[in-house]
Amino acid sequence: MIDFARTLVLSLLMGTAFGALAQSPATSLPPVRFLLTFDDGPSLWTDSPTVTIRQQLAHNPVMPGVKALFFVQAVHKNHGGSDAGQRLMQEACAEGHVLGLHSGSPRGHIPHPQFTPAELAESLVVGNAAIAQQCPGTVQFVRPPDWVYNDTTLAAYQAAGLEMLQADISVNDGKIYGWTVSMRRRSHIHAGLEKVAQARRAGLLPEVDGAFPVIVALHDTNRYTAEHMTEYLQILVEESADLGLPLASQPFYTDAQSLARAGHVRAQKQLYVCAGKALSAPMLVRLGLAAGDPYKGCFVQN
Repeated sequence: MIDFARTLVLSLLMGTAFGALAQSPATSLPPVRFLLTFDDGPSLWTDSPTVTIRQQLAHNPVMPGVKALFFVQAVHKNHGGSDAGQRLMQEACAEGHVLGLHSGSPRGHIPHPQFTPAELAESLVVGNAAIAQQCPGTVQFVRPPDWVYNDTTLAAYQAAGLEMLQADISVNDGKIYGWTVSMRRRSHIHAGLEKVAQARRAGLLPEVDGAFPVIVALHDTNRYTAEHMTEYLQILVEESADLGLPLASQPFYTDAQSLARAGHVRAQKQLYVCAGKALSAPMLVRLGLAAGDPYKGCFVQN
């Protein structure tokens, strides 16, 4: 009975968000569709957060059958470089999710600018091959560790046939040791969606298949995220309704082809909605301790 009531409330909220398009002054603008992405996995924690997340994406009261883009550490021994990690990658592809490259180095989560050009190029080749062994086809996307890149790494991605894809909204769940709970997850996502609404009204977001793809970044190595994945789906829908931000009739992606198309268009533009300073900017630049543009790649600045 509780599940039925919750589903009914969510349906009403989603209807409010979808119906807001007809009431919006910007009636000619497409609605939003969320493209969910996950970094750092596959996770080999004994409670299998990667599996838990996939299960909740498949079965939830918000929109069953959600597909996501998983950026994997393809060859690290504690992730995709193990038999268990390879099985997890294979299962994700079999379920219709898309795999992208996060790290192709056995050293793991190392920012790409720290590699020599030769080492980075080799890691991209090795990582792509490791993914392709489990998921036949061409690896299309890369998201660098810590989201840090420069002109040299961008050139390496292009040479490897990869498109870099960052994100518009991060749920700030990248810390996986110690404190993993997000006490401000709703207000944080709300603030991010306010910036998305601004970018939409300004006509900055590119349209794909009748919707504006908005990229959301999470981490499938975070147990709290795994346990609360359905709640994150709910928060995205509910806070969109609260802001009057119109959502597509399917607010999340449900097939790999549409997801990849949306990711391709966003990667080509290389501009993102930033609630604050660009997360892709090096930490010292964001803190004002080093030279650089802390808003590089942002649609919206504070």
